Amino acid sequence: MTKPKFSHLPLSTRGPIECAVEGTVLLNTPYFNRGSAHTAEEREEFNLTGLLPQSVQTLEQQVKRAYQQYLSRPDDLAKNTFLTSLKDQNAVLYFRLLQDHVKEMFSVVYTPTEGDAIQDFSRLFRRPEGCFLNIKNVDRISHDLAQWGKPEDIDYIVVSDGEEILGIGDQGVGGILISVAKLVLTTLCAGVHPNRTLPVVLDCGTDNEKLLNDDLYLGLRQKRVRGEEYDKFVDEFVQSARKLFPKAYIHFEDFGLKNGISLPRP
Repeated sequence: MTKPKFSHLPLSTRGPIECAVEGTVLLNTPYFNRGSAHTAEEREEFNLTGLLPQSVQTLEQQVKRAYQQYLSRPDDLAKNTFLTSLKDQNAVLYFRLLQDHVKEMFSVVYTPTEGDAIQDFSRLFRRPEGCFLNIKNVDRISHDLAQWGKPEDIDYIVVSDGEEILGIGDQGVGGILISVAKLVLTTLCAGVHPNRTLPVVLDCGTDNEKLLNDDLYLGLRQKRVRGEEYDKFVDEFVQSARKLFPKAYIHFEDFGLKNGISLPRP
């Protein structure tokens, strides 16, 4: 048996995965769900009999089906939405599909299509992904971050305040999607295990009038907070992240220029 490509790395994740859930809960957990690829033995052990079609298929067959579904979408934003939905269902299939078609799908999961998805974040929203911190609840930053695991569980954090996204400017809480997309690339291109990453958005409000006037907008509906209050917010995040996940790399993404040049060192 050959070793996985990144098995020599000290923080790599390999071998069997412990699973404490079964039945419909397992099938609704994208990290564990394998859909039609669950073997007959797994179906019995994890109480999946009767919850899946009878045929056991390979990952390659699943990728073939998913790719055909991907091609049926009418435009790149619809393809982006399809991939997001797939990721919410079956993480292994999602990353294998991207891996097999990375050149074709790169611009769909990242620039420029991800920019369209970010602008429509509040209208396309279905299921939250990542950690949402807002400046009105600074005292809960440590508590909220701690929900993502123990000190040894997180290797890579991408954080944005959504002010200067992908050349489309201030997108407020939609900035979470740039953190999510950047971490997809770290998995595809650098082998960082997706379950050991954490996307974060620092919601400080937005100066985007279109978002402020949109009754479906999901972020803080106020002008951006700046100055000392903002600095304390960012500093509290950095200090909390360092304390909770001391081995994690903190990657700052798409902050506004004035704030970006004065960010604290992780």
